[in-house]
Amino acid sequence: MIIGIILASGQGKRIGDLKQFTKLAGLPVIVHTLKTFQQHKLIEGIVVVTLENKIELVWNYVRQYSLNKVIKVVAGGKTRQESSFIGLSCCPDNTKYVLIHDAVRPFVTSKIIDDLSEAVKKYKAVDTAIPSADTIIQVNENNFITNIPDRSFLRRGQTPQAFEYNLILEAHKQALKDGIEDSTDDCRLVLSLGHPVYVVSGHEQNIKITYPIDLHIADKLFQLRTIQSEIKDYSKLLENKVVVVIGGTSGIGFSTVELLKTIKTIPISLSRRTKTSINITKLGSIQRALGQVASEYGRIDAIVNCAGDLIKKDVEFMNEKDWDYIYNVNVKGCFLLAKAALPIFKKQGYGNIVFVGSSSYTRGRAGYSAYSSAKAALVNFVQALAEEVERVNIKVNVVSPGRVNTPLRFRNFGKEDPNTLLNPEVVAEQIIKALVSETTGSVFEIR
Repeated sequence: MIIGIILASGQGKRIGDLKQFTKLAGLPVIVHTLKTFQQHKLIEGIVVVTLENKIELVWNYVRQYSLNKVIKVVAGGKTRQESSFIGLSCCPDNTKYVLIHDAVRPFVTSKIIDDLSEAVKKYKAVDTAIPSADTIIQVNENNFITNIPDRSFLRRGQTPQAFEYNLILEAHKQALKDGIEDSTDDCRLVLSLGHPVYVVSGHEQNIKITYPIDLHIADKLFQLRTIQSEIKDYSKLLENKVVVVIGGTSGIGFSTVELLKTIKTIPISLSRRTKTSINITKLGSIQRALGQVASEYGRIDAIVNCAGDLIKKDVEFMNEKDWDYIYNVNVKGCFLLAKAALPIFKKQGYGNIVFVGSSSYTRGRAGYSAYSSAKAALVNFVQALAEEVERVNIKVNVVSPGRVNTPLRFRNFGKEDPNTLLNPEVVAEQIIKALVSETTGSVFEIR
């Protein structure tokens, strides 16, 4: 029997918060980690070691996210070594191997678990590590270099670490007898017994969230992993789903509708020009349009909002009416759409909204002050809304493409080299990948 031991009792001294419970892509970091172990076919049970006052919270996660492989949630100790020993002591009697993993490494892959599970049966103790890209220096107490090891022999350790159960349990007991109480690495304890430790390759993205900047990096990694992932057949995930595409008669919206038609989805195109017309800046209009769709089809599974507009003018030449119009279409319209969609989604018990933003949200540009700031506001709106509605099973994400070959762009910039622009069909495919993503509150950048 292979048991995963998830260490989640860190105090968050560096990050200023309990990093294992911080939201990342709409879910607590620990939930992302637990899901990987839950979904792996070789893991037969999971023991979570956490803070005493967080035990019930973890059990709530177990129930909420169907993590039925979790067999115990227990209070950890004052040190990582003590928490690891507690986890080992709480494993079932028939445990043969264990994988000990930091809860704050949410990017552990199935391949890493595969490689560890195979290697531990042969070597009994296995570490996960990657080559060091940096030169490592050794210094003395006076901060002078004493040695520069050959980095070709150096590795950066990660987790999980895999062990034969009886071996690692013996290593912990012997460490306590020897007065070792604050080891930060289980492999070190096994080495102290004189037992060799084999190493399998980890992954550069299997980062440990330790510092505030790590959360920003992790958020980007989730976006890249989703957009770049090879979803084998996303058509199966959207088959017979009712997907409303607002702004679906032109540009990105039109391409999204056409692609949805090819994968047996039920796309409903809404715009001012469709039979069921919609004005994204009027709440009543949005409510009527969505209400008609929900009444006719019995549900709305997802909404893609491609409605947006651009007026390219410097602040000096832009009047108040133009400014208000840009904000009404690009920001207020998204707010009104959410107001109209949430009652429908809450009634049916689920929902999914993908807003289409722009890469210009990252930096204001001359002539784009209204548009860029509106798209930046949209990103912050989506992130806030995602946290508000995650508990009721509603996902909200934003796709932010770069320069796209659309009629909107042509009206503002004229003829451009098409080789420098994104194809709207490519953007449409990424929108669909965002629709089937498990994350929420994410910004999917398309370049």
